[in-house]
Amino acid sequence: MGGARFANWIAFAVGASITLTGSAWADCVYGAKDKTSYTVLDSHTIMLSGGYGPDIIKKTYSFFNAASSVSVLKDSFCSYESAVLYVDGDVVDANNVTAVR
Repeated sequence: MGGARFANWIAFAVGASITLTGSAWADCVYGAKDKTSYTVLDSHTIMLSGGYGPDIIKKTYSFFNAASSVSVLKDSFCSYESAVLYVDGDVVDANNVTAVR
């Protein structure tokens, strides 16, 4: 294999690897309103699950607890997006979101 051809192959392999890895940890999620339940993972992290599509982990500066009342305001959102959940009477922003595949 010639040097240029080998370099192109390496560039393709690295690009494909980054693409596959990056898709598992997307910064945007879709179908949040389809989720049927949630689990509080810690005081700033909640997992939306059930329904269609992958589970969603959402981190925020707001607080969650096991008794929190949670409503999804936006079906699709990205990290650092405003007003994605309504929790215990407050509108909550997304600091970091991840689709769990």
